[in-house]
Amino acid sequence: MKPISILSAYQFLAVCHSFTIPSCQRHYHSTPGIKNLFTTRRTYHQTYFLSSISVRRHFTESEALKQKQHDFKTTTSLQVTVTPIFDFTLENATTKEKSANSFERIDDAIMGGISQSALRDIPDKNYASWSGVCRTDGGGFCGTRTLPFKSSPLNATNQDGVFMDCFLASDDEPEKRIWKFTVRTDTSRGELVYQAEFDLKAAIDKSKLETDADTADSHPWASVMVPFERFQLVKGPRLVPDGPKLDVSGGIYQIGMTLSKFQIAVNTTQLNDFRPGYFNLHIQRIGFFKNDAGNDVVTDGSVAKVPDTLTKKEAERERPLVLKLLLPIAKLLFSEQANRRRSAMNILKKKRGLTRSKAILFGIRSRRRAMGLIPSIMKTLGIIGIDTLRTVLKTVLKIVFVYPLRLFSTIVRNCGKMLGINVKPSLAE
Repeated sequence: MKPISILSAYQFLAVCHSFTIPSCQRHYHSTPGIKNLFTTRRTYHQTYFLSSISVRRHFTESEALKQKQHDFKTTTSLQVTVTPIFDFTLENATTKEKSANSFERIDDAIMGGISQSALRDIPDKNYASWSGVCRTDGGGFCGTRTLPFKSSPLNATNQDGVFMDCFLASDDEPEKRIWKFTVRTDTSRGELVYQAEFDLKAAIDKSKLETDADTADSHPWASVMVPFERFQLVKGPRLVPDGPKLDVSGGIYQIGMTLSKFQIAVNTTQLNDFRPGYFNLHIQRIGFFKNDAGNDVVTDGSVAKVPDTLTKKEAERERPLVLKLLLPIAKLLFSEQANRRRSAMNILKKKRGLTRSKAILFGIRSRRRAMGLIPSIMKTLGIIGIDTLRTVLKTVLKIVFVYPLRLFSTIVRNCGKMLGINVKPSLAE
């Protein structure tokens, strides 16, 4: 009975520490001798020792996190009041769907890229998903922005900036992309817009510190807050030198987000370790925030009033006549399908070592399986003809318009410098 009582004591200790000792039970049931008893005790001591280290480390890390949370909360001295404009949570199904339908994609296809993204409503989920694939071939950014508002712009009076509650679901490397907020203070839809970069990784780390370790969600929502004073006027990814500061007194006509390999700078500057490929950002709310006295983030209590926007077809009809005339030419010159074909051609030539003619034959054979030989040849000839026409048009436009305009601009700038006039540097310089 002595071995049994000793082993029972060890079992009692193991249960108290929530440990399982199948190796001890195996030794005990096989041979209840003194030798096996010592083996059992030695096995238990090893298991208990290693598990104790694990438990002590767990408590140490938990207490360290709580200490960081305490330090963070005691050093926070502002209360932030957020006013949701677009709400993708489950609080109101109509608001959720309307919020998601208020956005359109604005990817790098406009500059010859092949990236694709979209902001989609996720039914029965407490968020919307802005996801896609960002590729560096010919571009390097994905974006989404609100459609034109039907009536008045968003009123940002007495607000201090733009906020977004989000969570990066695709990976844990937000620092390997450039994340930007975009706002517009007029009805134009061109390249000139106000942008500000935000640190998504810092927002995620902050959300972990703000969340109680004992009740922490495995995916805490990060609150990104970008003050209006940080927005700068840009054209594409490049900073406009001496551009006017953002003035929201007249309202905001557009809110958007961008994932990019380009940093905001006077000259084109790329992130060195940019991570291309798939991304998926879950978004709960987008709106404005205001700094007040206090130490919490609170909602103003109002239901998100999603502004009415034009549909995509209505937005196309509202475009100026000049833009309506130029868009068909632009689509011909900067076709997204043509960009993808060019990227595929480069892959076949660089990675597979095919010549252009062999790559074309490869395409004919690939299409033949789906449509037959003759239709495949006809489709390939049509693609070659359209691509040839596109190349000719681009060359003519460069010779007739682009190069003369650049030459004229250079002459004017040089004359101004010779006369001692302060001339702003062009974005190309």
